[in-house]
Amino acid sequence: MLHIGNRYFINVESLSSNNAAAWNLLSRHRKIRGSILSHVTHDSCFMAQLTVPINQGYLYFQ
Repeated sequence: MLHIGNRYFINVESLSSNNAAAWNLLSRHRKIRGSILSHVTHDSCFMAQLTVPINQGYLYFQ
């Protein structure tokens, strides 16, 4: 994941989201605990966006 300015990219694909803070966390940390993102799990739009790179194998949770 790459973060440049106010843009986020996964495998060259640009992400647009109202949850820049959550994407910022994902771009800064190699390991993410689910509790770190607990404040956005209620946001179905963000969760749908997050599911795509997970299903593609670019992000995963341990």
